[in-house]
Amino acid sequence: MKKPDGLKMGDSTYVDLSDYARDTAVFIARMLAPTSIHAAQVTWFHFLLMLGAAFCLHRGTIISMGWAALLIGLKNLFDAVDGSLARLQNRPSRVGRFLDSDLDFIGNLVLFLAIPEFSLEGRIAGFLAFIFQGSIFNFYAVWYRSTHNGDATSKLVETGDSPYDYDDPRAMSILFFMYRIFYSWQDHGVAILDRFVAGRDAPTPNSRFMEFSSALGPGFQYLAIIFFLVLGTPAAIPDTFIFAFGIYAVTLLLTRSTSQSGAGRLGPPGTAPNRDEASYTSNQQVRSSLSHPCSAPGRLIRRPSIRFRNRTERLRLRRRA
Repeated sequence: MKKPDGLKMGDSTYVDLSDYARDTAVFIARMLAPTSIHAAQVTWFHFLLMLGAAFCLHRGTIISMGWAALLIGLKNLFDAVDGSLARLQNRPSRVGRFLDSDLDFIGNLVLFLAIPEFSLEGRIAGFLAFIFQGSIFNFYAVWYRSTHNGDATSKLVETGDSPYDYDDPRAMSILFFMYRIFYSWQDHGVAILDRFVAGRDAPTPNSRFMEFSSALGPGFQYLAIIFFLVLGTPAAIPDTFIFAFGIYAVTLLLTRSTSQSGAGRLGPPGTAPNRDEASYTSNQQVRSSLSHPCSAPGRLIRRPSIRFRNRTERLRLRRRA
């Protein structure tokens, strides 16, 4: 789907706290669109920025941590440029989608491992909390975009196929294999948690919920990291994501348990759940494909109609008589 404005959403109705760099990113993407620079090159560039930030962070000096904060800010900016550039050039790519996610995972892992004066176990725990919280937001963001005319290069249930002829099948296979190792447990974990707290027939997350969940997005997470780097206290980063952001994420998920009745704390009071046909069908497809791994992704599992069940019951009673 072509997005001539370079934005992810066609008719977004919520403020994305994690996407504050989007306007600047679109401006840069518009300057790059007529050139020979493509989105994949920008993706590799912001990956190198993250590696540079990790190097500066590991040195542990006040000046190097300031450089690390600057590089992380630039990384977050150009992380929004690649997708905007792909949409402006009308070259959305599943290969680019997986390349971006895979490099983000590696870059974030290296960054957390570079935190000085903290135990290895604590750094790994902080990274896992960081990456899973980002997946919580991504899960609901992709779900929301799928029902609001948004970018379609990401899916709730990811597969290794691509509708674009220019995507390299070999690169697609390798990147999707890496994606499954890095993210499949997260995607399924968030889906299971949502189903546990909200039920199988939970409605599409509303705009208020999306605004609160966007605090778990990468852009907002990077702001927290930059904050502690500027203060010169990088050792506080893992605990912040394990405890502060962790408590916030749990509280956010629990609000989904009341969203079906329209009385959720994050939803507009007294409103009915969003049961439009598109969102409900999308929801059911996700539930079915996750509940039945052997079925094709997105395939609906149909139940017998009420009339059929009643007829079966009458025949059973006649046989008894």
